[in-house]
Amino acid sequence: MSENPEPGRRNPRDRASEHWQAEQEVLGPGLQAVMLWSELCVEEASGAVLTDMDGNRILDLQGAGGVNSIGHANPRLVDALTTEITTAPAGAFGSRARRDMTNSLRRVLPGDLDRIQLYSGGAEAVEAALRLAKSVTGKHEFLSFWGGFHGKTAGSLALTAGARAKLGPLPPGYFSAPYANCYRCPFKLKPASCGFACVDHARSVIKENSTGSLAAIVVEPVQGRSGNVVPPPGYLSALKGLAEEFDALLIVDEMMTGFGRTGSMFAFTQDDVEPDIVTVGKGMGGGYPVTGVIASAETMSASPFSDPSASSSSFGAFPMACRAVAVVTDALVEGDLPAHAAKLGTEMLAALAPLAEEAPLVGDVRGLGLAIGIELVADKQTREPVGKDIVRKAFLALMEAGVLVMVGGNSLRLYPPLNIDTEQAHQAVDLIRRTLIDLPAGGA
Repeated sequence: MSENPEPGRRNPRDRASEHWQAEQEVLGPGLQAVMLWSELCVEEASGAVLTDMDGNRILDLQGAGGVNSIGHANPRLVDALTTEITTAPAGAFGSRARRDMTNSLRRVLPGDLDRIQLYSGGAEAVEAALRLAKSVTGKHEFLSFWGGFHGKTAGSLALTAGARAKLGPLPPGYFSAPYANCYRCPFKLKPASCGFACVDHARSVIKENSTGSLAAIVVEPVQGRSGNVVPPPGYLSALKGLAEEFDALLIVDEMMTGFGRTGSMFAFTQDDVEPDIVTVGKGMGGGYPVTGVIASAETMSASPFSDPSASSSSFGAFPMACRAVAVVTDALVEGDLPAHAAKLGTEMLAALAPLAEEAPLVGDVRGLGLAIGIELVADKQTREPVGKDIVRKAFLALMEAGVLVMVGGNSLRLYPPLNIDTEQAHQAVDLIRRTLIDLPAGGA
């Protein structure tokens, strides 16, 4: 067990350092920046707490980017997967686990979105959603948004504006427009009076770039990579209307926001809109790698997507994945965890918001539920983003204080478990506040 009763670095990291270096002798490059910066080697995990190999405890608000939805080593999930693996076949055959999963999902799938196809990675599900949109519409063009992230495969990377340098050429028929990031509005307007100028601009982008073959608009209801950017109310509804203007579909990428993260089971329901296709993942498996595409039965019946083997996946709907989804879904519903996320997220956001005035590096604090972003700036007036070196210093300072966070661009991102203890959450907020207030503009 840990020698330290409270989160925070106090023991030398001798064992962790040796362990990390041994791993790097075999692993290839390209790990996430936060992994490389921290060199964290975990000995044990429970709930929202990680303990490293030297006995240091740290509050995990990184949560693998929102994957840790019901806490590390959740006893309910551990017991279910331990039992399942003793009999689970390799293959997507019918199974008790899959039947249980379908029964659990019936409780949460909204409106006419009553069908799901499972995959094992986020980009794989996004690619499947693009194929589904092509099958439904017979068209092949897609509009996405600046600052979004959808994956690193050919189609998903083409949707990910700003992360494609030196990776071209991209598939044709993909174009992008500004997201409703009101802190960094490219039109220098205010949300209360802009009339969704960004949506009007997206309309112009389609008209100027499309060949008349727009299949879908692809959007995150909260942009994770850019620091949990929350658009103003009505934005998704406006995009749904825009898609309909061009006889196209609306694909909402809920990889990070779905399954309770933003205070409702799905973030799009807070904007009173029903998309045509939804992609989900991360938190839906509580740590087991499983993702999915959700749509109506009518939408999913479109060929060639619905043809035998056309939408299958090597590991999709294996019993272990189905069992993980069933357990997580039941835990979310029975524990009313989306409501807990909404309440606790509001409290955390209110406590962190003053940092925009109090902390030299903080320009903006925003979030929805337990997806919270803290944007770091070099100048509060010009809103010039800090460099990656400053983000790294802030990340490491927080880690030394006892809180692990995610980063994205010039922002810090918080994704605690949805069932995190209220006292732990407020302890993390206090550590973040004290650390960032004490961190000077230069990040030293």
